[in-house]
Amino acid sequence: MENRPEKLENLKAARPDGSENNTSNKKDFNSYKRSSVSRFSSMISILIVLPAFAFFTLFMWFFPKSDKSEIEKRNLTSFPTFSAESYFSGEFTRGVNTWFTDTTPYRDDMKNAGNSFKGTFGISTEDTVNVVGNLKKVNKKPNAQKNENSKSEESKPQESKTEESKAEESKNEESKTEESKTEESKAEESSESSRDYTQEEADYTVENGVIVVKQDGHYRGLEMFGGGTGNAYVEALNTLRSKLDDKVKMYSMIAPLASEYYTPSNYSDYTLNQKEYFDDIAARLDKGITSVDIDSVLAKHVEEPIYCRTDHHWMPLGAYYACQEFAKAAGVDFKELSTYKPEKIEGFVGTMYAFSGGDINIKNDPEDFIYYVPDNYSEVKTDFYDTSFNYDYTGSYFKQVGDPQSNAYLTFFGGDEQVVKVRTNVKNGRKLIVIKDSYGNAEPGFYMNSFEEIYIVDMRYFNVNLVDFINKMGITDVLFTMVTYSAFGGNADNLMTLITQNEGQEIIDGYKPEE
Repeated sequence: MENRPEKLENLKAARPDGSENNTSNKKDFNSYKRSSVSRFSSMISILIVLPAFAFFTLFMWFFPKSDKSEIEKRNLTSFPTFSAESYFSGEFTRGVNTWFTDTTPYRDDMKNAGNSFKGTFGISTEDTVNVVGNLKKVNKKPNAQKNENSKSEESKPQESKTEESKAEESKNEESKTEESKTEESKAEESSESSRDYTQEEADYTVENGVIVVKQDGHYRGLEMFGGGTGNAYVEALNTLRSKLDDKVKMYSMIAPLASEYYTPSNYSDYTLNQKEYFDDIAARLDKGITSVDIDSVLAKHVEEPIYCRTDHHWMPLGAYYACQEFAKAAGVDFKELSTYKPEKIEGFVGTMYAFSGGDINIKNDPEDFIYYVPDNYSEVKTDFYDTSFNYDYTGSYFKQVGDPQSNAYLTFFGGDEQVVKVRTNVKNGRKLIVIKDSYGNAEPGFYMNSFEEIYIVDMRYFNVNLVDFINKMGITDVLFTMVTYSAFGGNADNLMTLITQNEGQEIIDGYKPEE
């Protein structure tokens, strides 16, 4: 019985008309043909893939690995340190994998090429917005909604007015003369006539929170503001105020993000009105602290290059207007912009290229970075210290660090992880300390004609007790200046640390300038 199927197959094969044999031959031929094509394809694949794989392997191992990314503004991963514990925990092998992928040779060039390739498939209109990251709608403050409603109510025609009230209003209008207009009202008119980008719409597409908006023929990267309490900032400044002599003046000057002025109206639900948050902080600060409102000042200059388009910082011009307002509050002299020497760095592309995930439109639309050198700069001396206030060297305030086209913002004393002391030719006894994040780097150059000495410390890196330092250096004016993110985010937590750390530690200025 078991051999029966085999005999039946043999009988089928032996049919007189040979039909089964023909069918079998055709199947065998087709199978052979498919097999040959498959083998040929496999050989071609091997001949292509193996050399490519070999080249890639040699490229990764023998070409010099990148150690820094100019695009991402960071040092790349270092090779992990080996230990038995890290090896058996898997930490070492994970570190090697991260190091291998993060330090690809010519990393920036390859990333630029990839972004350019993706950009060739993009379609954009004259006014477009690309959204990068996971953005969510923000909850507006109740008073913000109320203000919006009141604005809409004001825009409605007042049909309920009586003829008597209309006549009264007409009479009042006629009684006004040009002489009764104050400078303040003129300034308000000027402000009202300034362009408001936030009332203009722009189409947008979601790509990948940062948005990239095209306005007036140029691309601009914008970071959205989602709110915060500002409690750490308020607590730290009020605490410091209580620990200093009343003769020491204190100021708070928070710089808005560019999104305050340039977010399109149809994307307004994804960012908050920053000035309302600044006003809230001002209301909670002690009376001995002067709040400097620069939000309103900058709003009058939005059509000027007051913010970088390709970087998350403001432009030196924006910092100038802010410093001018601070000088008024501090009661010190301040030079007009015409007295400064402008210096231009062309082709600047900053951090927004990286923040946007490599938006090719930003890379292909560089900007001019213009900074301003004061007229007394030749008589200014700049001393550099480490973050523990140990003297390092005396050098130039304005520097060139790395590639100026990507590091233009480092023009101001070269970076954050240091303490800088500026000695000017001003003799007014005023000594200013600037407690800042990187936004504040653009400011001190504008104070060189206003203060006798300027100390610059970064809120994230200063390792000396701030109270002791202010008292020891004879500081007369304390300025807290930083961007919205720092005042309402995690950076503000460092401020209380500055006040409490290393209390009572001896502070010595190790540099004694030659007389």
